[in-house]
Amino acid sequence: MAVSLERRNSTANFLYWIWNELDRTIFTAIKFSFPSRFVSPFGFLGMLTFIMFVTLGLTGALLMFYYEPIMTRSWDSVQFINDEVPFGFHIRNLHYHGSNAMVMLAILHMYYQYFSGRYKIRNEILWVTGVILGTVTILEAFTGYDVIFSERAELAISIAASLTNSIPVAGPMIRDLAFGAGFHDFVLRFYAQHVFILPLVMLGLMAVHFPRFLVFDVPMVMAICGAMCLAGGVFPVDLGFKFEPTVPPGITVPEWYLTGLYAFLRTQYDKFLTGVLWPALFILALLVTPFIDRYKKFSWKDRPWITAIGITGI
Repeated sequence: MAVSLERRNSTANFLYWIWNELDRTIFTAIKFSFPSRFVSPFGFLGMLTFIMFVTLGLTGALLMFYYEPIMTRSWDSVQFINDEVPFGFHIRNLHYHGSNAMVMLAILHMYYQYFSGRYKIRNEILWVTGVILGTVTILEAFTGYDVIFSERAELAISIAASLTNSIPVAGPMIRDLAFGAGFHDFVLRFYAQHVFILPLVMLGLMAVHFPRFLVFDVPMVMAICGAMCLAGGVFPVDLGFKFEPTVPPGITVPEWYLTGLYAFLRTQYDKFLTGVLWPALFILALLVTPFIDRYKKFSWKDRPWITAIGITGI
């Protein structure tokens, strides 16, 4: 009994020493709060989005062992992961469903903060960085499902390149920078953006976006990770059809978070207006919301114009 108590004290002293040593590092620049009583699940949406980001980093790193960012080999390498690599099918499912979960959680987190008026508590910087972070999150998901180079990916890439090219003055330069000179090297460029450039931007934004006290709840983390694992085992992800330049592509649909943009494009108005300017105005409207919201109260019922704009945005 005495030996057990001594070991427990030694472990506690060791952990206390580590915490004191880390106190002067960036690790404890953000204080973690573990609530002792019930907190609304909506309050954990930001933290859960970050957990999904970490999960995607882990599963993505495992997929990198076998994925080949080459135009003629990208789809085949994903098929090899899916069919031949032990547990590759499950890892890919986890990565795909995790990316959708992260986008969904980020959107829910943004609208919860919007309708609850949390940005009014001197949180303008957190709000602005959060909106930018949400936009980058969608770009990260977009580049991820494009690197497989299926028929759906080819359609999405063609539309994205066309929209980028429609931007006045700088459009062609941005297109060449992001997509390359043609199909021969865009897969490698998208891969670099997906695994390095965009995650680096997201980490930089997160360093500014995180509040001083991050509410962390272990049961909520276990619940969202369990839900993702359950979805990864029950709902398999379709590979789609490999893109063949000589074969006419079939009917494809975009990911759910891009359906609004595709709906704009189907109106047949000017491509730059519907595909670039309208979404940009929507993002700009979200960015300036804290600076134009002059209502004194926080409830969405007491902020009719802001609430109306938010509902229109949905």
